[in-house]
Amino acid sequence: MARTEFEGLFIETRRLPVKEKEVLVVTMNGKVTNSNAFEISRKINFVFDEGVYEIILDLSALEYINSVGVATLLTLIKTVDQHNGKIVIGGLNHFLENVIRLMELPKKVAIYHTMDEAKTAF
Repeated sequence: MARTEFEGLFIETRRLPVKEKEVLVVTMNGKVTNSNAFEISRKINFVFDEGVYEIILDLSALEYINSVGVATLLTLIKTVDQHNGKIVIGGLNHFLENVIRLMELPKKVAIYHTMDEAKTAF
């Protein structure tokens, strides 16, 4: 498990066995705002330090995200795609659900309301 802290936000990763795969759960907790967004975008690649590209992005505790944060999520998605991995989003609050739906994510990025639903994607 790895944890990186920023002003007003922390990002935590943990490995989770799902069926016969090892999936990385990336949890974002707090807010992505103007005060921390650029630092997050510079350091987000720590998520891939373990070489796992099967990812559940847990946004259930993410309270707010700005446009730089949205771009950072798109960077994660692109990196996973470049490594022939899979990324799904699980656990969205109402605000984030609206933001994510407006992002025009690639069709292969599935969105689930809960983490349990997201696990079934693997």
